[in-house]
Amino acid sequence: MPRLRTFLIGFGIGLFIFILINLIAAHLLSDCGLPAVFGLDHCADDIARAGFPFIFFEEGGFDYRNIFNTSNLVNDIVIAILFSIGLSFVFTRYKKS
Repeated sequence: MPRLRTFLIGFGIGLFIFILINLIAAHLLSDCGLPAVFGLDHCADDIARAGFPFIFFEEGGFDYRNIFNTSNLVNDIVIAILFSIGLSFVFTRYKKS
């Protein structure tokens, strides 16, 4: 049971890191920062983008566009899960010794 708990803690830490990286990427890729992604900005003609490493959401601009790419979102989720599993194995290995 302690190994499962350690594995789940590592998995949670991996997901948290990946979500944090996605928030930072959304802030840096969007014209008016993170509030633009949530629709709380007051910028005119800004572009909001979300996704790391693949951009799956893009909205705004002078000639307004709204793009949502489901395959990029699925790829991001798969990468996040694989990253979390890998980090949890590393965490389990180093926590044991």
